[in-house]
Amino acid sequence: MAERITSKEREVQWSDLPSPPLEKIYGFLSRAEQVNMSLVCRKWSEGYGSPAVWKTFRFVLREVQLSMDTCPVMKFVHKYSSMFQHVEIEYIFTEELHLIYTWCKHLIAFLHILSSKLQLISVKFRGFCQFFHRIDTATFNDICRGIDIFLGSQHHLKRVEFHEPFFGYEEGIGILKSLTESNRESLTHLVLRSLVLPLYEEKESNVAQILSIVLGLPSLTTLEIDYSLIVEYMFASQSANVKFLKICETRVISNIILHYDDEFIDLEYFRGLTSIDWRLLKELYPNLQVECNFTMDGAPWQEVEFLIVPNMPMTQLNFTYEYELELSDEADYYMDIDGLLNHFLACKTNDHLASLHLTWTKPIQVSTLIPFLLACSKLKELQLFLVHPADGIILLMDSWLENRPESLKKSYINIYSTENDEKRAILKRVSPEYVHRLELMGLNVKVDLYVESIFADR
Repeated sequence: MAERITSKEREVQWSDLPSPPLEKIYGFLSRAEQVNMSLVCRKWSEGYGSPAVWKTFRFVLREVQLSMDTCPVMKFVHKYSSMFQHVEIEYIFTEELHLIYTWCKHLIAFLHILSSKLQLISVKFRGFCQFFHRIDTATFNDICRGIDIFLGSQHHLKRVEFHEPFFGYEEGIGILKSLTESNRESLTHLVLRSLVLPLYEEKESNVAQILSIVLGLPSLTTLEIDYSLIVEYMFASQSANVKFLKICETRVISNIILHYDDEFIDLEYFRGLTSIDWRLLKELYPNLQVECNFTMDGAPWQEVEFLIVPNMPMTQLNFTYEYELELSDEADYYMDIDGLLNHFLACKTNDHLASLHLTWTKPIQVSTLIPFLLACSKLKELQLFLVHPADGIILLMDSWLENRPESLKKSYINIYSTENDEKRAILKRVSPEYVHRLELMGLNVKVDLYVESIFADR
């Protein structure tokens, strides 16, 4: 292949050309096929210099790779790392302690390569809390130092994600500082899900320091975070002093993504964000959109009323109710779907909602959703994950044929634990006809029935 394209107009370097369609094919290939393809295209890739063929690289090492004398993934990294633009680093659990240390060795080497060879657009860290407690202090410090140096070497990161690494406070703050100081102008999307151990988030001074770093990012538009004291200190009305207001005036945050799982987060220690807090927040950030990802088992009403209040500009809600029969004998302990939807209406959640993903692990009357969905004037996407028998599915689709919510474009209905009974047979027989008729009206509907439990993939 020629090194240049020469024309009467000008000479064009391969690196000046746009990303080729080849990347779309490449993304669907297995790692072995990708390597074979790279051999075929080696001259092309060398000439191109920095193509988007390897836009996203996942640093994932499994036991079989960790057991090899020469790790094939590391060979690949040494050869092609200059092409990476997006990197995901994920630890896969293993019981073998010596393999954990092998993984740590490869991780430190990988971070060194990234620090010296390229400038990334995004990076994601996931699963580190699964091994941090099993390694010695020296190895832990080496990993933290490697991450610190790597993030400090980058200057164009737009998106960075930390998913439950559980660093110590000093290590976590140091890493966050290195990231934000070197990528202050470019960083637009930041995920801080349990960056440091929870006990360190209980101190007001620690929370204030983390907040001062995050609020100092002038280009940050999206903040994704667990419900924590950081959230409360950042947005509660008690923080709305003159200094805080001046900081907010120059910020462009438009998306907040909140996570809450009652298995890991105890609301007993929180004050809670009130409707007044959310009203103030909307005044500070007029274009603010909030996505909530809430998982509850048992879910006493106090949790729902604590988390979902009036004035929340909630545009997306992923709500999972994992019903457990033996948690309490009290009748009012458990949540019912009618009560939940009525609470949404009382809080006017329906005024903003554009996407609703609802997982309910005990049988419900699906037609109960009809009035609420009609009240959601902006709802574009609905996903339901339900258990058999989910009575009322036909009534729901009938209602859409008669009076379809104007904004609704997509609806995916998934029903689990289906039995070979009459209700399943009827639904399997008639749902294709309803789906076809609704598609003719412009509503994309899909109904899937599964024999497996709703917990099978969780």
